[in-house]
Amino acid sequence: MDQAITALAAVIAVLAGAAGTYVVGRLTDRDRFARELHVRWDQRRLDAYVSYVSAAKLAGTRANQVHAGRINGASEADLAALLQELADVEIRRSEAFEALPLLADGATIEAAHELNRAVWQLEQPARLGTKLDDDVWHALADKWVNALNNFHSCARAGLTVPGQFSRRDVAALPVSRPEPATSSTREQ
Repeated sequence: MDQAITALAAVIAVLAGAAGTYVVGRLTDRDRFARELHVRWDQRRLDAYVSYVSAAKLAGTRANQVHAGRINGASEADLAALLQELADVEIRRSEAFEALPLLADGATIEAAHELNRAVWQLEQPARLGTKLDDDVWHALADKWVNALNNFHSCARAGLTVPGQFSRRDVAALPVSRPEPATSSTREQ
């Protein structure tokens, strides 16, 4: 009888060991899959964020170039080329934005909406040929730069990027401060 009890204890120990190994293996596989899935989605989010913010920045830059061209007396052909580039970039920005509601968290999506509005406020006068005084243009460009900063900050938080985000200094950016041409530049 002692042999039967010993054999039964050995079988129970083997079954318990096998069950424990199975459970630990399943938990490890589940955790590894969850980490891999998280990394895969983070990479897709990062790609979407970079694509979108690059297009939004380029759209604002092109709108600023149109405004600066008008101030500096650029030719109609040069302005037409910049306006076509602006239209192309706006299509790219719009397409890139569509991935954000699928991938981003709520704060990042709201920051993207804010950035869209800031870009549109820069583009509209550029497209319509509206002459803005420098103070109005600078206020619009500053709003755009602040919206870029907010988007970057929210995107970093959503991706859990470590470290402090260094916001752009609006007043120090030449892109938001086009300099009027001097008379010698206009004559050339």
